Amino acid sequence: MPSNPFDAFFELPGESNERKEQPEPETPSPPLEDRTVFPEDGKESLDEILEKNAAFEQQAASLSKLLSQTKAVDHEPVAFAGNTLVQYLIEIRDPHDQQSMRGEKAYHQLLENKFRAIIVPMLELAKLHSEIANQFNEDVDEHYYSVEKTDREVKSDKELALDGLLFQRKLLGNAARDLGILTQALEVCEVRLKKYIDAGGDDNISSAEQALIAKSRSYLTSGLEHHFDYGLFSLNLLDEAALTFRFFTKQTLSQYIQRLESAFRNRKQ
Repeated sequence: MPSNPFDAFFELPGESNERKEQPEPETPSPPLEDRTVFPEDGKESLDEILEKNAAFEQQAASLSKLLSQTKAVDHEPVAFAGNTLVQYLIEIRDPHDQQSMRGEKAYHQLLENKFRAIIVPMLELAKLHSEIANQFNEDVDEHYYSVEKTDREVKSDKELALDGLLFQRKLLGNAARDLGILTQALEVCEVRLKKYIDAGGDDNISSAEQALIAKSRSYLTSGLEHHFDYGLFSLNLLDEAALTFRFFTKQTLSQYIQRLESAFRNRKQ
């Protein structure tokens, strides 16, 4: 039936059949320059991740050497260090005691310098790690497909990408551990400084100066100075086990990424 019922009254004999036999006009193809073409130099997401992993490892080389050179473990406080009551009841020698106010201030400054030397490159690597983890979580799953690689090659690349993420997690965890040790050493050093408050002579320090030293240190070791909650990268026993046995599912990765986001959230860049 014609779309307009009055068309039939104005048609010549046979005209209706001719119309039905006429083919529908084809939609013209868009000019070649208007078509969307995948860029020839475009990289697949998994390849980008592998390149970023390589960039991370290159930058991480200097931090890993720095962690060896700073020897944070040498500054780890002994048990009960800083607890004057326990030291009074039990004779405990603190190997880090500098035996003077000037020595303690110099030692405190040394610990701060080591702390800053670690946290600055750690922050840059943590940002790159967060970027890689997010891209892996969003783009790479069991349905990931490559137009250039076989399924076996894709599987191998996935394993390499995952190995890279696990390595990054371990390195950042080691750095966070060393920052934790230096933080404890700084706090105990401040306790030792209290012995020299109003002591007189060359070893005299005012309570105001000692309090200011502790306050400035707290601003540093809390991560506020660098706008970075480095403590979120600390490894507990479960984290260590997960890294050792590669317990890395999509769900645990998503949960981990939420923690990563909070390391930089509401912090000025």
